[in-house]
Amino acid sequence: MKSKTKYRVLTQLTKSQYIMIGLLLVSLNGFSQDPQFSQYYAHPLYLNPALAGTGECSRVMLNYRNQWPSISGGFKTYAFSADLYSDALSGGLGLSIYADDAAGLVNTIRAGGMYAYHLNLGQQTSLNMGIEAAFFQQKLMWDELVFSDMINYTDGTVLKGVTGEVPPDRTTISVVDFSAGLVLGIREKYYIGFASNHLTEPDLGYYSNSSNPLFRKYTAHAGALFTVLEGDYRSERGKLILNPNVLYQQQQNAKQLNAGCNVEFMPLIAGIWYRHNFVNPDGFIFLVGLKQKRYKFGYSYDLTMSELSGESGGAHEISFALLINCDKRNRPGAIKCPEF
Repeated sequence: MKSKTKYRVLTQLTKSQYIMIGLLLVSLNGFSQDPQFSQYYAHPLYLNPALAGTGECSRVMLNYRNQWPSISGGFKTYAFSADLYSDALSGGLGLSIYADDAAGLVNTIRAGGMYAYHLNLGQQTSLNMGIEAAFFQQKLMWDELVFSDMINYTDGTVLKGVTGEVPPDRTTISVVDFSAGLVLGIREKYYIGFASNHLTEPDLGYYSNSSNPLFRKYTAHAGALFTVLEGDYRSERGKLILNPNVLYQQQQNAKQLNAGCNVEFMPLIAGIWYRHNFVNPDGFIFLVGLKQKRYKFGYSYDLTMSELSGESGGAHEISFALLINCDKRNRPGAIKCPEF
């Protein structure tokens, strides 16, 4: 949020809370960044709308992320999504919803519907093209903010509601948001995708005389699935798969690169990832998962490597997917992608 008002937000005098306020100041002064999931293939519709309907089954997916739990408030993100393949539409349909709570000060809700056309380019090559339209709402909890003129520096007490700061013209912003993406699959082994979110860069400014665009986000992701051991034909138990992946995302000046590998020894899955934000090493991600015929579950922990490592508590992430109607796999444009 950009404004002529000088934001001098302060909180209780602890190191972790100063860190949180510093992060919130970035948000309040004009930079809007989407929440990120470490298990990004466990929430594929959030990653790329072209992934709608690409699963071997119809899917109902739940995701929860608790980032920096040791810092007062922290960041919590909840997500629900579902998708299926439609023969009549020659593609996938999907629904993606998330709610994001930034320390109880900025709350965001986004709900989108998408369609991905699945095109068979040959016996071994498929191209999916996806589009999404979404409702996006962001709310600033103005009454929860603490400014410098609300603090009695003698004893540290806070006079709630007593401030000379000018309140915003609106604290709730609702906009329409659009995304698009492509995914190319080769031999059901290799895949590469591109996506662009917030195509129209809707304005999230809280003040009528200012502008705060929701900056366009660009995503590129690629990987491969290498079967080392076939395992049991029916249950797939004992099947060994190596799944290296790379992800690059950029949203205005924020850049992120994830690289790592999952190892699937059915029904167990484990992985390790490295995340870099191009300013400093950001963290390592450790994943464990379980995949059964009708469901899958994953847990990951982000080990923070930046200067926040001693204060943040890292990040915990849980994913669960219910798998339905898993009997129809041979269809145009089918692309085999990772699970987490």
